[in-house]
Amino acid sequence: MPLRGRHSGRSAKKKEEEPRLGPRMEALKHRKRVRLVKETSVAMVVGAILLLVVTALIWNAAENAGDEPDGRPRTAGTTEDPVDATLFIGTRERADDVVWLALVTMDHSEDRGAVIYIPAHTAVEVPGRGLQSLADAYDTGKMPLLLTSAENLLGIEIDHHVELSDNAAKVLLERTGSLSIDVPGEVSVKLGESAARVIFDEGQQLYTVGLEGSDEELGGRHLAFWDALFETYEEEPAKLVNAFEGAGAALATSDAEPADIAALIGDIVRLPGHDRSIALLPVQQVSVGGSELYATTDDELVAFLEDTVGEASAPGNEIRVQVLNGNGRPGIGQAVAERLIGHGFEVVISSNAPNFDYEKTLIITYEDTERADAIAEEARELIGLGEVQISANEQGIVDLTIVVGKDFLRTL
Repeated sequence: MPLRGRHSGRSAKKKEEEPRLGPRMEALKHRKRVRLVKETSVAMVVGAILLLVVTALIWNAAENAGDEPDGRPRTAGTTEDPVDATLFIGTRERADDVVWLALVTMDHSEDRGAVIYIPAHTAVEVPGRGLQSLADAYDTGKMPLLLTSAENLLGIEIDHHVELSDNAAKVLLERTGSLSIDVPGEVSVKLGESAARVIFDEGQQLYTVGLEGSDEELGGRHLAFWDALFETYEEEPAKLVNAFEGAGAALATSDAEPADIAALIGDIVRLPGHDRSIALLPVQQVSVGGSELYATTDDELVAFLEDTVGEASAPGNEIRVQVLNGNGRPGIGQAVAERLIGHGFEVVISSNAPNFDYEKTLIITYEDTERADAIAEEARELIGLGEVQISANEQGIVDLTIVVGKDFLRTL
């Protein structure tokens, strides 16, 4: 791979014509340009900012610093992303495996909510592992790798997660009370060697793929469950909120408080039906390495998420990245991906480098332009180090390759 290093400075002379890059690079160039404008503007306004800060401190001291004039504690400002996204992960305690996933979102800027069922065997580039299913990501790297892989698949930042085991679901369903659920069909399971039985329990039906069923068929039952749940409580949303709050023990395996989870569900049930989406991720069954998985196309996924979650959080033109392990440490691809995903980057290939003797991390771009340089510099800032180089080889699959050297190990 012919490479040449990138010096820290660039010539002031611009080329008369630069190759036109794809939309991912255009998007990142814009973000980079906006950031640079902001940075160069700081010196012009720093005096005014300092004056405002001093004035605010004096006012705060007079009003008992730390509180608003009405006595309520100050809160941090809102983030740019108005969408709250929580991933529910259905697991079986005895088997310790993932059976289903559901992304629950609330867009406060547009007052719209969504519940998206995601088949557990949806194929995704699992950082450091290659093309696997989301269920496989959990098997090999547990919750951290599953969450990183889900964000890599969806292009959406997941704010919180809730692991809901089959036993915990029973506790939650007891709190929500009886629901009339119109399931798509019977669910049969094996009974002995040659017989079968039909199961009716709501909890079992949400965690069991029947003899003639599939992940998609299980998804149909989940959509019916969420439909029934919201329809039952849309006239009395406070009861549903109380049910979730009262099931605190069932929601304990989470990085959010039960009250916050209950508030999210409450926000969605209060929405008019036409502002609430309950849908199955658009997938088609494919064969990957002898395993039957599900896959979705980029165009289908973007259109679907725009219709359900909303344009504010739907994936844009992510920078496609190849991450190669050049130091031999297992799981290094995951560590790099966690720093890139959610910042405009998507890991599409993760594998080993030709050898594990790379001392320095290399960030390789395939265009000798300022725009390509901006992408490489952005990646270097996010992972914390790296030497930017340009490859003379044309690359149509990825925008950037990162070979992770031994120096990266010092940042862990």
